[in-house]
Amino acid sequence: MYLSHYNFTEKPFQITTDPKFIWLGEKHLEALSTLKYGVLENKGFLLLTGDVGTGKTMLINCLVTKLDIEAIIATVPDPDLEILDFFNSLSDSFKMNKKFKGKGDFIVHLKDFLHKAHAENKNVLLIIDEAQRLNDELLEEIRLLSNIELYNKKLINIFFVGQYEFNDILMRERNRAVRQRITVRYNIDPLTESETGELIMSRLETAGAKGKIFSTSAIHEIYSFSSGYPRLINVICDHALLTGYTKDTKKIDVKIIKECSEELTIPVTKSMIEISKTSVKTSNKNKEKELKKNTDQQIDKPYKKSPQLLRMSYITAAALLLIITAYLINNLTSKSSPKWTVEDLTTQKYKNSLQKEKRTLSTEMEEAKKIETTPATSDNDKEKSDGKMKEIFPSPDQTVIIYFKHNSNELTDEAFKTLHEIAEYMIHSPEAKITVKGYTDSTGHYRYNVNVSRFRANIIKSYLVGKGVDSSTIESLGLGPANPIATNSTVEGRKVNRRVEIELN
Repeated sequence: MYLSHYNFTEKPFQITTDPKFIWLGEKHLEALSTLKYGVLENKGFLLLTGDVGTGKTMLINCLVTKLDIEAIIATVPDPDLEILDFFNSLSDSFKMNKKFKGKGDFIVHLKDFLHKAHAENKNVLLIIDEAQRLNDELLEEIRLLSNIELYNKKLINIFFVGQYEFNDILMRERNRAVRQRITVRYNIDPLTESETGELIMSRLETAGAKGKIFSTSAIHEIYSFSSGYPRLINVICDHALLTGYTKDTKKIDVKIIKECSEELTIPVTKSMIEISKTSVKTSNKNKEKELKKNTDQQIDKPYKKSPQLLRMSYITAAALLLIITAYLINNLTSKSSPKWTVEDLTTQKYKNSLQKEKRTLSTEMEEAKKIETTPATSDNDKEKSDGKMKEIFPSPDQTVIIYFKHNSNELTDEAFKTLHEIAEYMIHSPEAKITVKGYTDSTGHYRYNVNVSRFRANIIKSYLVGKGVDSSTIESLGLGPANPIATNSTVEGRKVNRRVEIELN
């Protein structure tokens, strides 16, 4: 309707995931890089979480198009299925051309399918969207599918995509086996106000816009309405363009956005409030009747509480409320480690690169131990190593800073070179010890940042251990956004703060 009015070639704010309009901010690029790494390295179980409308599905679609590998991909848009229906859905998605009547028959054919895909050098990826709709029984069946593997390679990568509620499902005791197998996870947060403006500008330019259509104050109001959720940004921007068309203006100001915000907000009417009150009263009356019925069945005479007992009840309830409130505040503000440990996140990529691909992890560690116990070849070698180390650590109180590739968990060539020199020194200096400290910028959730920083510190430790360094001489820490060396208010500053420091003790 309004395309010619704004000289657009197509609508810029459709809520469908049109690849032409995909805009990836800093957090999206980091998420994409992390998830792509998990798929390419056959990490098994992956997890992407985020609130409704944060762009999870868009990110998955983008990931699928950017995978530079031969892959067979199946997507389950809604996993709220019976187990056999789920298996038949997979069969259809993987084009197995068979409908199964039993679990055993499906497992046999799936195993054959996965081995055939491996023989053809194809990765198999199962994406389960809306994972928060999974029940515990089906989740366990999905875990068992991952047991179809070779001794050195996963034959299927299973990718959970869901809302925050899925984390609660994983934390149940009966689902601990699945939880422990998730090796790569990422939580996508809403956009910041500046990212909101960048998203709007990108979509307008893709649609053929010339010049600025939304004022700065209008973008601020859009952010206030949407809280940075891309889906809500698209909804209000599309509504604003239509309103601008009806008002015969090509500039969208804050007044139009406020008008659209009021129109899009679901009103709470007086009748709705009365209905709610009536519902509550009816519910309370029913509860009172049920309680009285149960009480009459248990005792012959009604029991009346004394005033002293009532006062004691109130005091006890108030005390319990204070304790619960203090506990919740402590949990929300605590900077302690999250319940999800990251020991399983430590990548083996840099260990595996030192030995042949088909060696098992136990063989690698045995060889690493042999290297650890090998004495220095000569005093001359040690002197050379000490001299090289002085170039890396000019003084004991100085640190070496290691950076990863941008929006990636992969080390740079320069980082590999530095780590190789540190490993040589450590092997020839058994008394030496180092502390590896991972840091992030301050964007995102604190606990998630601690996870990421510890993950990257463990990558460094894994590489050094793989080179033959005694693991007991390396302490790895994840410190999250602590000790920034640059401002977090700029992109460059945040890049500098995402680092790993190696300190010689």
